Amino acid sequence: MRLERQLGETVVMVGEEPHKLRFRALAEGSLHLRSKLKRDDLDNVSYMEGEHYIVDYDEGTIRRQPGSSIPDWSEHSTYGKTEFNHSDYANYSNRRFTLYTDYQYLRPDDDSEAESSPSMPGALSLLCKKLEQGEAITYVVFGDSISTGAEASGESMKYYHLFAAAVRERFPAASIQVRMKAVGGESSQGGLERLYRDVLSERPDLVTIGYGMNDQNRRSDGTNAVPPEQFGKNISRMIDDIRQHTKASIILITPCLPNPHWKYASSNPTEYAEVLRKLGADKQVAVADLQQIWLEELSAGKTPESLLLNNVNHPNDYGHLLYARALERLIPGESDLS
Repeated sequence: MRLERQLGETVVMVGEEPHKLRFRALAEGSLHLRSKLKRDDLDNVSYMEGEHYIVDYDEGTIRRQPGSSIPDWSEHSTYGKTEFNHSDYANYSNRRFTLYTDYQYLRPDDDSEAESSPSMPGALSLLCKKLEQGEAITYVVFGDSISTGAEASGESMKYYHLFAAAVRERFPAASIQVRMKAVGGESSQGGLERLYRDVLSERPDLVTIGYGMNDQNRRSDGTNAVPPEQFGKNISRMIDDIRQHTKASIILITPCLPNPHWKYASSNPTEYAEVLRKLGADKQVAVADLQQIWLEELSAGKTPESLLLNNVNHPNDYGHLLYARALERLIPGESDLS
């Protein structure tokens, strides 16, 4: 067994029900709970174990004490509702209910969950060579609102900045310039239409492509906004055009999952990640499989509201950290985001 740290995990508690943390076998007394990601934020509130909450260190759960000042998600406007339309509510955010926790936990020596094999890492060999040689790298972030960093608490917590910072740490001689070219509310169709203007014109060395969330949206007739087959054609065309006009390395990012109780969440969001995985294999393109990590979080007991700050489809700071971790796994070297 080895002792590891979990930093900035988000929790949302309902009544006095136990909320499952990502890991079990916590080190006794190691958990700290607060209202803000950064402890030194002026309006941060620190909560006290025993007074405000109780931890089961063996089971890896946390729950509110009766009468605790910890926000109770059962008071949220969408609590208990299915097929909810966010447009029906003045405030559907989880911001007020989202807390942050750090703790230590014991991981078995043979547990390789965090070391899952990346998809097509060899596709990034040219990028890694440039980084090793200290070349200037232009990194274009392409995608929808998640890729703009929507709901992150600050610039430094947007997944692409976390990723770029980790790469700079590993390759201190390299210079990485980030070019934000994502557009909120956009599907892969919209991205394809502006690829030449917003991506190819930057002459990038690296492009991350993050689409799928808006493509999967369920329309009133039950169909997807962009069907999986067309989604695959759009992303395939992006890959081909980027390769034709640049020497950029490409990383496809599988999307997180929307809140299944949201009116516009489709029944087949995982198909879009499968499309990207297949494209990665067929075209020898690297894939940052965030959705697999997301599913692991949910399987461990994390709830949609503890991962989505807007309670619909935008990850919170912990979710952005997961995105960055999926990307960083593709780059050689020790993890800076564990």
